[in-house]
Amino acid sequence: MSNSQNKSPVTRVELQWESRVVIKTERLSGLRASWVGTWLVAAACASSGFAIGDDSAIQIDFWYGPVQEFGHLGGHPQKQVNILGHVASTSELVKLEYSIDDQDAKELSFREDRKRIARDGDFNIEIDRDVLPKGRSKVTVIATTGDGKRATKSVTVIHHAGKAGQRWPLPYKIDWSEVENIQDVVQVIDGKWELSQGGVRSIERYYDRCFAFGDASWQDYQVTTSFKVHQLTGPREGPNSTGVTHAAIALRWPGHDYDGKQPTVKWHPLGATAEFRLGKSLKQCRWRVFDGQRQFYKESTKRRTLQFETTYKMKHQVTTTKSGESVYRTRLWEFGKPEPTDWDLVRIEPKDDVPTGSALILAHHSDVTFGNIEVVELPKLKSKKTNNAKMPK
Repeated sequence: MSNSQNKSPVTRVELQWESRVVIKTERLSGLRASWVGTWLVAAACASSGFAIGDDSAIQIDFWYGPVQEFGHLGGHPQKQVNILGHVASTSELVKLEYSIDDQDAKELSFREDRKRIARDGDFNIEIDRDVLPKGRSKVTVIATTGDGKRATKSVTVIHHAGKAGQRWPLPYKIDWSEVENIQDVVQVIDGKWELSQGGVRSIERYYDRCFAFGDASWQDYQVTTSFKVHQLTGPREGPNSTGVTHAAIALRWPGHDYDGKQPTVKWHPLGATAEFRLGKSLKQCRWRVFDGQRQFYKESTKRRTLQFETTYKMKHQVTTTKSGESVYRTRLWEFGKPEPTDWDLVRIEPKDDVPTGSALILAHHSDVTFGNIEVVELPKLKSKKTNNAKMPK
């Protein structure tokens, strides 16, 4: 630092409470103008989620806003809450952590992993609801770069723990045209989703971009939605790649199972996932119902060709027989045409099937817009017969 008597005007930056930066010019003596400017800008920007240094800038982005609520509809879709976002930096990011209410920091994964972390800098703060404080708390992300720069940014989390007996409503409907905040009506688990014309869109194609609705009180129910495929991205070669693209509805979802990873990647056990496989060019599309307990699947022999930018309806339901088996049914048809009476694929799971859970909408390596969603409760089946004549459409 120099003590030369530089009388030149220098720029001072003041950070206001409303997060506006006000530029003021005044004369300071005894300090180099360049040093004063750097120090003041760094101090101001650090509290806004930026760190400024000689060659480093860090920006922390929470995808779903500065205030995020969980459990506000009366129930929780899964065991965890997820806070998603991305850190951008002009220097290499070497460490990423988070803390709850300024307690001990925990490390976050931020390298692409071919599973839940789609690109370097992405993060998924997965917090078990049992350890998340009730009511309002602060979750802070701490980012450190290789040149020693550090930035923090916080999000307010409101945890509605609820009272005994409170549940997610059933029947349940989502009209996306009436939604301003995606997480007002669903809980996003993975990926960057945006409201768009006709629904909600997975704007970054990767492994199992998904959101959930419902809770552990949901047992026998049916989910109907629509989808439109915009683009496909084939999975990369190598480990952690399933080699498929699909749009899917999963039923009886309890949340990812604990496996020691951050975030967890073990997606089973659950009821079943009905994946409509899209292939590489939409020319060999078919259903695959994936058992969420034993990881076996049943695939439809019927192949069909879909069209990009065309809307299709899809439906997946689960019902329990009196003897305890779970029957999963699924069908797909073009939007605006009569709904078929037959199911495309039926799968029966034994008595040890996951008995209850929420619903999950997924886009796997695909750019898809999902339309309005309707969920209805179903009666138990009297037998394992797969005839659907008396089942609601």
